[in-house]
Parts: sequence; C-alpha cells; structure tokens
Amino acid sequence: MKNYSHNMRKIFVSLLVFLFGSVIFSQVAVDINDPFYSDAQGWELRGVTSTLPQLRPYPLKTVERILNDVIENGSERDSELAKEHYERIFSKPYNFYAEGSGKAKVSKEKYENESESSKTKAAIVNFGIGGDTTLHPLVSFAYKIGLFCQTKDFEEYSPLYTNIPADAIFDPTESGPFTNYVTWNANASVGTEAVYGTAGMNRMGFGPFYGDGLALNDTGYHSANIAFNATSEKWSYASVYETIGATRNMGRDTSDNWLGANKYLAFHAIKWHSHEKFQVTYYENIVFGPYNNLSYFAPAPYMGLQNIGGANDNLQMGLLLEFKPVKGLEIAADFFADDIDLNALFKGNLDSKNRFGIQTGVIYAPSDSIFSKLSLNYTVVMPYVYAHWEYDDNKTGSFTGSTWNYQNYTNGGINIGSTLDPNSDKISLSAQINATKNLKITLLGNLIRHANGAEDFSDDEAAEYMLAPTGTYATNGTLYMSQMFSDETSSSGKHVDSAWEKLGFMTSDHKMYVAQLGFNAEYTFARTRAGRFSLCAGYTFEYVKNAGVNNNIYKGGVEYTANDDGTYTAGGNTYSSWEDLKKSDYVQNAVKAAREQWISNLYDCMNHYFSVSMKYSY
Repeated sequence: MKNYSHNMRKIFVSLLVFLFGSVIFSQVAVDINDPFYSDAQGWELRGVTSTLPQLRPYPLKTVERILNDVIENGSERDSELAKEHYERIFSKPYNFYAEGSGKAKVSKEKYENESESSKTKAAIVNFGIGGDTTLHPLVSFAYKIGLFCQTKDFEEYSPLYTNIPADAIFDPTESGPFTNYVTWNANASVGTEAVYGTAGMNRMGFGPFYGDGLALNDTGYHSANIAFNATSEKWSYASVYETIGATRNMGRDTSDNWLGANKYLAFHAIKWHSHEKFQVTYYENIVFGPYNNLSYFAPAPYMGLQNIGGANDNLQMGLLLEFKPVKGLEIAADFFADDIDLNALFKGNLDSKNRFGIQTGVIYAPSDSIFSKLSLNYTVVMPYVYAHWEYDDNKTGSFTGSTWNYQNYTNGGINIGSTLDPNSDKISLSAQINATKNLKITLLGNLIRHANGAEDFSDDEAAEYMLAPTGTYATNGTLYMSQMFSDETSSSGKHVDSAWEKLGFMTSDHKMYVAQLGFNAEYTFARTRAGRFSLCAGYTFEYVKNAGVNNNIYKGGVEYTANDDGTYTAGGNTYSSWEDLKKSDYVQNAVKAAREQWISNLYDCMNHYFSVSMKYSY
C-alpha cells in the first residue's frame, strides 16, 4: 500500500506538469521565501508603497499592485528592481526550477579528556514547477510542486536553530543514496488587492522580523489554511485558520508513528496604522484539537470564544508596536504572552509563572544604497513558552510520552514560532548587500544562550521523573518538557512546583552558548532565452559551548514494585509511602547519577558549514 501511494504521488505530479504547464508563472503568491517579500518590506519602509498585508504570502493581485507602486513612485534603482520582479512573475508562461547543492560540515568536539573530529557531506537536489495565474480579475491561483532529495538528514549538515527550507519531513521514498520528498504548495485567492480571502496549503508569516517571528515564523512548516485580509487607510484585519500536524507529547522520540491529524491553529490580528510613524497591532492565536472549532473563524476575541466550551485550548496573545521615525527605519517590539501570572505581577513579584516571549530591534532599508536591508534584534523566550501537555483523555490527569499532543506550539514537530527552545535568548544581526546588480551577499550573525530548566528540579521532583517509566517525560528543556506530572487519580495532573511557581529564566548552572557567523553569496547571470542561471556559495562558523544541554537529564526507568498494602519495594528494601521511596538512597543515588552523567556528556564543539549550489529557472 505504501509503494502504491508513492507511485500515485509521482503520477499526480506528472499530470500536473502536463495539465498546467501552459498556464503557470512564477510562484510568488505561494512561496513565502521568494525574494520579493524582503524587497517589499524595504519599499514599504521607504514609503514607496502603501501598508502591506499582515500575513504573508500575498495573492497575485496584491503583488501586482505593490510592483506597480514601486515602478511609478520608486527611485531609479527601486523601479528597476520592481520591473525585474514583474518580468519574472508575469512574463513567462511557466516556471521550471532546478537546484543542485553540495553541503559539508566539519566538526571538532572537545570533551574533558579527549577531542574528536568528524566530517559530514551531503548532496541536495531540488526541482519542480511552479506558477501564478489570474483566472479572473478577482480570482488567482498559485502552486509550486517538486521533489526535494537529500543524502543526509537536514539536521546533520545545518547550523543549530534553523528550519529545513523545504516542506519535506514525512513519508519519503528512497533512490540510491537519496531520500526523496514530494513537496507541494498551492492556494487560490478571491478578492481585490486590499480585501481578499485565500485557501490552500502554504507556509504563513507574520511580523516585521522575516524568518524569525514569535507567532508565525516564515520558516515554519506549511499548513492547510483559509486566510482573510482587509486593509484600509487606517486599519487592517487579518486571520487564518490552519490544519496542522500533531505529534506526541515527546515529539518523535517515542514512536515511528509520530505524526497525526486533528490539530488546528487559528490566528487573527487587528492593526491600527493611521499615523505615519506609529503602528499598533493586537493579535491572538490558539492551538487546539482533536476537535474542529469553527467558532474561531469569527472576528471575535478567542479568549471569549474558548470560554464557551470550557477554556481547554492553548491561547496566546500578542502586542506588536512599530515606530518609524524616518523613512527606511523601523523600531519594533513584539510581546508574545503564553501565560501571565497577573496576581503575582500586581504584587510586584516577577519570579512567578510568567511565560512570554519578547522580540525587539531595528530594521533599516536605506534608499539607493549598497545595503538593501539591515536588521538587528534581540529575542528572549521564557521557560515553558510554546510548551503544553496533553492528557490521555478528559477524565483523568494521566499522560505518557506517546500521548498525542494537540496543544503544543508545533506543526509536524517544527516550531510554529521562534526556532529557539524555551529558556533561551538571542542577539541576531543580518545585512543584505547588493554588491553589484547581479551579486547579492547576505551576512548573518547570532549569539544564543539556552538553559535546561530540568537542571533546576529539586531532588524530590527529579525522583518523580526517575521513577516514571522510560519515555514518559521529556527533561531536555525543549517545548516538549511540560510543567505537569501525570496523575491518574485526579482530573488534572500535578504541578511541577519549581516549573509552575517560578520564572526560572537562565537560573541553571550549565548553559549552552552558541555563536554563529556566516555569509551567503549568489551571483545571477543575465537572463537568456534558455532561462536564468545562478551560482551560490555559503559558509557559517559555529562555536557551541556546553553542547548537550538540550538532552534529557532524567530519563526514568528506575524499577520498583507497588505492593497491595500501599508500601513500595525497591533495591531490596520496603518503604511505607511514595514520599519515603523518593527520599530513599536507592532513588536519590539514581538521581545523582543521572545528573552527573548529563554533566559529563556536555562538550564544546567548533563547526564549519560549507555550501555550494547551482540554480536554474526557466
């Protein structure tokens, strides 16, 4: 049956090539990582075009309006660039793309008494077809379909905290050394350039920091979605309702059968932008399942909507402030609230259950400069942000690592928001340089910290984890680590006090530090009748101190026997209560050994990432 499914996908892709080959164009309306979007942000900041829609990508009608604005109102350089985009998007009857890449990672790992060196090489082939077409003045359609083939998993040749650029994580085929994924995105749009609805399957992005947002990250996994946008001179409203992929409480760690359905996300945002220099956006998003709740289509507060059914969904709220003191410059601050202890805050106590993220920084897009865009920002994600547990059912507070999770902030196991783990922060700097008309260079730098909150667990809490069956809990400091213990005797789990009652930001003894510095360069040859050809090269240096902090500390599996008389037997001794068992030398020695083993496995490493590629499009 699996081979049949693979063959049907191949036949389906071939049919699409045949059927739509005569009407497709460049796929900007479905490809959120198309360079048009970065350029459009710079044009908006310089006042060359009006307010952009809040959600990316945009339908073809909106793309055309933006390009016409820039052609008419922009500088000579902006107008020339907009004309190039217009020709690429609208002038060709179809778009075939192919890319071949070679990747290499050279690592040196330093342990306490020894060091190890390793090399990883990978080949990537990515090809397919894509296009946008206008079916009616108010209707457009876009799609991009192809194959993404790699000889190594993405994580083996990529820097930390980066997402795979292709929507390729599940159900591959094998051919020689390559693992092959069919990648497809498509959507249809109905409406004008200012008021429209879209439906389809694609990635979604929100916020001024492209590819690095707290709520909807452009680099996240694609979803099946229905979106709406309305933009006026003073106000904008946008919403999206998504079907996303569910994983288990411990992600991929517990089963080969790790990806499931019946998980959903709804997001909406209202933006005030009547003032030229100052803009305010309030947004909400909510993750839920396994049921489908159509009430979240309504333009009403999600907090009120979820209260109708018992407030069991995972709700976040955000406030985005944008200040544009001069043309080309934006100062932005995004506050993402997952869980706020208002009672403690009103009493002046910050060291409480406050789960939030903050992203603030500057974006500068100078006019007629060698630099097309500069960005400097700071991001902080507090402990347990994005994390959420899921019970086995709605009757008890029991759960395991293999319980399906419809609440955490992931889609197919990939973070929907920031790529950072909870209890992390990052300083990020990027520069996009137009060295010549055909040569574009991107410079990147990141300084990242991460701490594993499980290191702060008390001995009593750590004993609870060690006595659980292996695979019940994550203790790795990622969003799969929850603030609850399973409890089958009650309708909800038990709080992990050190996690539930404290902020816990960067309080652990051992922290992981990551420094990344790199560049990517792309030279595009002049377009000919045969198409367009590009050569690309990239390098990233990465230094990691205390690599392994994000590994599990307490894996569980300490054996004991629960006796009929309420006592417990373990290690040859009998204990009168559960509390006595946890405090016993037998269990506490296991806790100490697990903690010491985790510390001894930490190491420093130096990684060099190399990339060369050739791109062709027609």
